[in-house]
Amino acid sequence: MLGQPLQLLPKTGISQLSTALKVASTRLLQILAITTGTYADKLSPKVVQSLLDLLCSQLKNLLSQAGVMLMASFGEEEVEEHEAESKKADSNGENEKRDFRAALRKQHAAELHLGDFLVFLRRVVSSKAIQSKMASPKWTEVLLNIASQKCCSGKIPLVGNLRTRLLALHVLEAVLPACESGVEDDQMAQVVERLFSLLSDCMWETPIAQAKHAIQIKEKEQEMKLSKGSLKMKMKIFPYRKCPLTLRKRSAA
Repeated sequence: MLGQPLQLLPKTGISQLSTALKVASTRLLQILAITTGTYADKLSPKVVQSLLDLLCSQLKNLLSQAGVMLMASFGEEEVEEHEAESKKADSNGENEKRDFRAALRKQHAAELHLGDFLVFLRRVVSSKAIQSKMASPKWTEVLLNIASQKCCSGKIPLVGNLRTRLLALHVLEAVLPACESGVEDDQMAQVVERLFSLLSDCMWETPIAQAKHAIQIKEKEQEMKLSKGSLKMKMKIFPYRKCPLTLRKRSAA
């Protein structure tokens, strides 16, 4: 919720009470988060930890939403089965084309919301107390997942938006220097290993995988256009050749 720009839109005859409460609660939580980040040294550790737990759950929620939208736009097996059924139910393929474009828009919006939340989170991570508490496996894992996790379809990043992935690394850059000497060596070794693996993927595997995926999307859109055009052509030809009234007129002539 914190990453989504909520605002009231003028709609006549529609109650906006729920939207107003959502906007007010979100703005209040943003104020509390910024205040806690600024005065974390003077607040109770329990208060700071409870707020960080809430922010971490929000971050995971936004990441899961982006992953769901990604699978919908990639066309995983379940989605392909659903699309096959929709093709049978709708012969003109218009619903399939509309759903495909809607999935791409939702994926793009989910990744933008995730990036906006990371911008806000970077503002919260302003004190040593916050940074030291965020230098934990729970936070480093979710930030590394945003930057480097792959979807189940192959080598495509779970978050395709480059800005969002760089913002996750930007927050991680502010958190890692605050790691104390008491942090386990296994955690640090895991973070370093994933960062170097991410560097390798960005240099070789990810650009090729994203280019192939972009070609697949264009090919799918082109197939939809061709199927729609061929269907219109059949609808124009079919009444002239098959309509009984037309055949009678032709035989009488």
